[in-house]
This record gives sequence, structure tokens and C-alpha cells, in this order.
Amino acid sequence: MKRVARTVLMAAFKELLAVKSLDKITVKEICEQCNLHRQTFYNHFDNILDLFKTLFYEDLARAVGPNKTLGTWQKGFLATLNYLRNNAAMIINVLHSSYWPEIRAYCGTLSSRLLDRVIGECMEDLGVQLEENDRRFIVNFYRRAFNGLIIDWAREGMKEEPELVLKKLLIMIRGGITRAITAFHEEKNK
Repeated sequence: MKRVARTVLMAAFKELLAVKSLDKITVKEICEQCNLHRQTFYNHFDNILDLFKTLFYEDLARAVGPNKTLGTWQKGFLATLNYLRNNAAMIINVLHSSYWPEIRAYCGTLSSRLLDRVIGECMEDLGVQLEENDRRFIVNFYRRAFNGLIIDWAREGMKEEPELVLKKLLIMIRGGITRAITAFHEEKNK
């Protein structure tokens, strides 16, 4: 029963977020939408932001699936764009809310974790080790590029097809991660 209440709360929240700004949604409204008590909400989530982060993480994890590796990140990136586009109203209502700075930081943390794993795989494939600050620099560079691209695409109305966005991204970064790791490694070993 506990999982059912959590799922119902998340579904009600998602419905509300598709039609109104995150700033305008209250715990009371979510509970009324699904006929549950406020305490039920607080048994599962700390606040509205916690609910959004949980919903976003779980939805995105399902959409991306196993595509979080060096060999599959492109499928994961495309799945992310498609998820955002399929939930465009919800995403726009988050982008234009006062919660956006905190959500942007949260998304940055998620992206950093994914990219760190990809960078680690690439380093392993190349048989090299990097200084931690060099590895962080590469992760942060690609996080900013990917997240900035996604945010701009969303703010501009998600008009370009996700496949075209990915194609353009691949043109821009072709060989980039491998090249960056190799260059940092060579620079260290001069």
C-alpha cells in the first residue's frame, strides 16, 4: 500500500506540473488531487522539491535505462531529449519557476556522476590515469556543454528534433573525450 500511495502522489504531481508552474503547486493541492492525507505525502517526501527530484530521477532512469556507458551514452542522451520533449509542459513549468536554480544544480550533479563514469571507462580503455583535478576539469567541461545545450534547447521550445540535436553534438565533440584524456595524460607525462 505504501508504494501505491507514493506512485499516486507522483502521478498527481506530474499532472499538476503539466498545467501550472512548480511555484504554484502546494502539498495540499497534490493531496486533494489524489484524495490522500498530507501526512501520507510527508511519509514519502520532505517537500515539493524532494518530490520533483524523485520523480525526475526515476522517470529519467527509466527513459535512459542501461544507456549510461561509454558505448551507449548517445542513446542515453537521445532518450533524455525525448523524455524532456514528451514532458515539455512539465519541464517548461520547472524552468520558469523559482526552484530552477536548485533543480539546475541537482541536474548538474546527476550529469557529473554519469560523465564521471563515462570518463572512467574511457580512461580504462586507454589504459591511462589522470590527476583528479584533470578528470574533474574534463567532467565539468562536458557537463556544462551537455547541460547548456539541453537547457537552451528546452528554453527555445524543443523545436529541433532530438536526433538532429544529437547529430550536431556529435559533430562538435567527435573524439573529444578520448582526445582530451589522451592530451591531459601526455601533458602530465612530459
